[in-house]
Amino acid sequence: YVRIRVPKDEALRRFASWQRLSEIGPLVPTTAINATELACDEHGQWRGQAVLVSEVADWSLFSDLTGGLGAITAASWLAFAGADDLLFAGYNDAIGYGAIVTITGGVVLQEILFDAAAPTANVYVDRRSGERAPIKDWIGVAAFVDDDDLGFCDQGVLWIYKPIG
Repeated sequence: YVRIRVPKDEALRRFASWQRLSEIGPLVPTTAINATELACDEHGQWRGQAVLVSEVADWSLFSDLTGGLGAITAASWLAFAGADDLLFAGYNDAIGYGAIVTITGGVVLQEILFDAAAPTANVYVDRRSGERAPIKDWIGVAAFVDDDDLGFCDQGVLWIYKPIG
């Protein structure tokens, strides 16, 4: 998922521009439990890159259903965030992958990537101040994601925003 601290309408406009999309939508109101089924065709294949977009507190949340946001660089997330706060976090336990990018006020404060299949690609940058325990592996990323109260919302709009591939 990625969450950005702007109203949902602004987040949708910014996401469309960042992804070089000519329009927003169509947006289909749904629940988290139904979003995956709606994002797939009758054969169980993804219709395209899909996110469930919700509002949680003062954040807009993009729950990545298809994994299309997993390979985005911190520099690209910064282009999306601008001067606004953003957090990208995700993991895949089947392949030992975890990533976090934290941006505050136009500065990348945290960039973490653990990839068991390509350990030479791993990155660990943490410029946040404070006494936080460091995240040591993809399991630590998974624990962060699973414990983040702002990383899930049951209601939102499904957006299939571009073809896969």
